[in-house]
Amino acid sequence: MTDRLIRLMRIITLVQAKPGILARELAERCGNSERTIYRDMDALSAMHIPITHMGHGKGYAFIGNFALYPLDWSDEEAAAFSQLRSIMTDIKALLPPEFEDAYEKVMAAEYKQKAEREETMESAKKEAGQHWMERNGSHGDRPFFLTGILDAVMKQRSIQADYSENAYEEKGIKIDPYCLVPLENRFHLIGFCHRFGIIRTFHINGFSSVKPLDSWFSKDKFDLQAFMEQKWSLDQDSLQVEFRVKFSERMMERLKHEEMFVKPSRVDRQNRCLHFKVAVEQDIGFVHWIMRYEEEAEIMEPVYYREVLRNQLEKWLSLYK
Repeated sequence: MTDRLIRLMRIITLVQAKPGILARELAERCGNSERTIYRDMDALSAMHIPITHMGHGKGYAFIGNFALYPLDWSDEEAAAFSQLRSIMTDIKALLPPEFEDAYEKVMAAEYKQKAEREETMESAKKEAGQHWMERNGSHGDRPFFLTGILDAVMKQRSIQADYSENAYEEKGIKIDPYCLVPLENRFHLIGFCHRFGIIRTFHINGFSSVKPLDSWFSKDKFDLQAFMEQKWSLDQDSLQVEFRVKFSERMMERLKHEEMFVKPSRVDRQNRCLHFKVAVEQDIGFVHWIMRYEEEAEIMEPVYYREVLRNQLEKWLSLYK
């Protein structure tokens, strides 16, 4: 049993170090048959380790953000260390038996870090393009599908989507969208993936299409705080949405004597705006609370919550024309 656990960990390391690695090479590196590797892959799948086969001749790769802890070194250091592979055979007799395993773990961590840096750069480019459209008063076709996804989150309605990450594409996956998390200037969707039967995180800019479905879901058993602490090691204060809401003059006076959904973090009386920091899992309840004040309250920020409400009002208006 211990030998198999060691082999499973080695498979995880090898797949991360070399996405697209074939079962034949995994068998050679682990000293087992391909049939054993296939059984190990079934075991990893049962353990919800997100490794997938990308097709004939394309080998195995990770889905999503699964990774070993990344390193913090320069490009020059990474390049120098990677050159060691080319002379490994010549000096193998001089190395301790565990060195090759350690080397693979280091390279696996470096590959993941490099992929995340490239992904961050791509996200920054798209964010810059989005900000340019907003500054010029035109939203065009939103690449992040924020409005549609947030609408599905608020209505607890499943979606069907095409999604890609790290050059791996998934078509027509069904997702129960639990919540949107703004984190480090990026948006992440947390939801239940029906294809793999697990809760996953998705980068919003990885979606190329999003379609609402007529099926509904419940997230009563989902503990967002526990999930976030496990995945990103974040405390609750890091998982907040900052709202800016403008109230009528009459309502500003009335709110002084009312118990609010959450206590305002800042009061701007000159512009009749209250600022609120709302926990991610309470955003829907907060929006419903704002809607109670009808035309005497207007969500100014975040813009995507404002757009969701506007779209909803337009749909309601169409029913009464």
